[in-house]
Amino acid sequence: MKRRMRRSKLMAEINITPLTDVVLVLLIVFMIATPFIYQSSMTVQLPQASASEETSRDVIITINAQGEVFLDDARIDLDTLKYRLRAMMRSKPNTSVILNGDKNVRYDSVIQVMDVLTKAGVKNPGLGIELKK
Repeated sequence: MKRRMRRSKLMAEINITPLTDVVLVLLIVFMIATPFIYQSSMTVQLPQASASEETSRDVIITINAQGEVFLDDARIDLDTLKYRLRAMMRSKPNTSVILNGDKNVRYDSVIQVMDVLTKAGVKNPGLGIELKK
């Protein structure tokens, strides 16, 4: 009789170890993939170069192929850009500025934005590039 009692007992515990493993793997995958997704929602074809120096990016200015200027993915005109950058430079003088220009943008548009950067007090703005593979 005792044998039948032992066999008929149901296991009421749930093993959550496989579930925990799957959740942790997904967490790691999302942590690795997020910086690649976040880079920018603007579609700009950057010019290519063989080497670059990594910098900490605080402010990103983008010029698309039509010559429109964006400050951190928000369209902005040059006068407003100058005032915002000037305010940023006053509060954080060591702010780094990266200028991403589409490879098909008119040179005049890049010079106008560089002039605004100089007037706003930005020292040594960086130019965004795409590394050659």
